[in-house]
Amino acid sequence: MSLRLPSKLRDESGYALVGVLMFLIVGTIFATAAFVATTGDITTSARDRQAKEAYSAAEAGLNYYLFRLSQNNAYWTNCDQVAAPNNTEANPVNLAGATTLRWRNVQGTATQYAIELLPQNGAAQCLPGASATATMLDGASGTMQIRSTGKSGGVRRTIVQTLRRTGFLDYLYFTDFETEDPQVTSSAQVCNVYRRAGRSSNCPSIVFANGDVVNGPLHTNDDILVCGSPTFGRTSADIVEVSGPAPGYASGGCAGTPNFKGTFRTDAKLLSLPATNSTLASVASAGYLFTGITTITLNSSSMSVTNGGTTTVKSLPANGVIYVKNGASCSAAYSGTQTYNEPVGCGNVYVQGTYTGNLTIAAERDIIVNGDVKRNGNYLLGLIANGFVRVYHPISGSCGDTASGPFGPSLTNVQIDAAILTLQHSFIVDNYKCGTPRGTLTVNGAIGQSFRGPVGTGGASIATGYVKSYNYDDRLRVVSPPYFLDPISSAWRRIRFNEQVPPRQGG
Repeated sequence: MSLRLPSKLRDESGYALVGVLMFLIVGTIFATAAFVATTGDITTSARDRQAKEAYSAAEAGLNYYLFRLSQNNAYWTNCDQVAAPNNTEANPVNLAGATTLRWRNVQGTATQYAIELLPQNGAAQCLPGASATATMLDGASGTMQIRSTGKSGGVRRTIVQTLRRTGFLDYLYFTDFETEDPQVTSSAQVCNVYRRAGRSSNCPSIVFANGDVVNGPLHTNDDILVCGSPTFGRTSADIVEVSGPAPGYASGGCAGTPNFKGTFRTDAKLLSLPATNSTLASVASAGYLFTGITTITLNSSSMSVTNGGTTTVKSLPANGVIYVKNGASCSAAYSGTQTYNEPVGCGNVYVQGTYTGNLTIAAERDIIVNGDVKRNGNYLLGLIANGFVRVYHPISGSCGDTASGPFGPSLTNVQIDAAILTLQHSFIVDNYKCGTPRGTLTVNGAIGQSFRGPVGTGGASIATGYVKSYNYDDRLRVVSPPYFLDPISSAWRRIRFNEQVPPRQGG
């Protein structure tokens, strides 16, 4: 007997095939979508890898240029006219705006970089030799810029790097010789000799005493003498370095163990002072170049100037530079007993007041601070003297304080917000051995000097002059007062870099 299915069931026998076909169609759609998505990720991942490789190549270019500068810190003065690293490589340095870049391979990779020198001061190109100073160095900040473009595949990335020499502004406290200036002591001693080289014991030693605090980085081309436990640096980020050999310090005639909060280094490289600040005289604009004794009272964005018996009020200079030069007669040397009767032709400038602009005041002879000098806002002041930077302190004939000095009475609790640099002598308080204690001498900025200048006398407490409160202005790590001077020779360092978007094209 056979079983016969109803006709209705026989008519539905194709439904299984339809289900299979639908499953295949849906599966194909999902597979296609997955393939498309995966292919897109592969493309994105490849481009991301190339972007990272291009950035690394650009960094390699910057590091290459720093390496060449470390071998010769005047390498930049060659502009693009430099010798190839070897006989098989093209000169890798370009001038900005070059239509054809010189590309260099990153060793062991398929990536490349091209280095360009970026002219400053509105110059169209870098000019080799002495002219490079005018065309490559920003006159106000002393910085230069290079641009490095890296490429990998079809991807480019560009980095612009700003460099500056290691300079006096990197330190709160810089000295060439840790001894008193023989011009102050009126001796005939030759004291511009480092202690390690056999400086005469007749040259007065100046010690860091117990309780002294250097609130920032320090460099001396000499070594230091200590009594008690003076403190150097604020944290390990502050470099405290001496050019003398280890241990770098000695007793100043008493037991002494320095407290180094900063990172202490010996055998540091010498930082050589320029012989003169005369380059600033050529920078000063008409109306801001004075001759003979000059007094300046800063009043925010303007200043009152007395010179040659005439007083004028004028705005701060547009380029930020004021220079006071010697006249026909200025032969008198600085005296340990200061009476302020120097010839009127001497290039001395008396400064006080508050400033609201970036400014550098330079003197062919001395700068005398005869009142507080304070900033009002995010501004920087440089005081650069060939001779001394002095704190005004008139005295009576009996070595006492006086209220009737030629430029006002003796000062109490003086504040100076400035980067101070003396090229041939010292930062000093006039007549520091006389009178009564005058309170605290506060310097917010930096101090650089040829010889170390005293500001008072005494031990655990001061007997005359001032207690020191010297505090580093950390802005000076990356910016400087207008046209502030650098050491004669020093290493270059990176102060900032940023990516240029979009990257350099062409070439």
